[in-house]
Amino acid sequence: MSYDINREIQIIARTGKKDYGINRTVKAVKFGRAQLIILAANCPKEKRDQIEYYSKLANIPIVNYHGNGYELGALCGRGHVVSAISVYELGDSKILRMLKKK
Repeated sequence: MSYDINREIQIIARTGKKDYGINRTVKAVKFGRAQLIILAANCPKEKRDQIEYYSKLANIPIVNYHGNGYELGALCGRGHVVSAISVYELGDSKILRMLKKK
């Protein structure tokens, strides 16, 4: 892998437009507003399945973060668990370009 997913998520957290939380992510995916979804490894299965279903319908890519919600929250500079992030604008991140190369 030629890029660092942690660095790209930090760039999104600093420069992009995003929303944290499973329920907000489900809503963003249902309405097709998000450009990208980031899910922590310990995201609840029923919510993960729901997000994956709607994102497939809306053709929204999903990044499965290898760490848990605590690690994802710390990476974004939040003081709490973050199981899901819906990204509306990527800011300076090149994560979508990197995902297309995979």
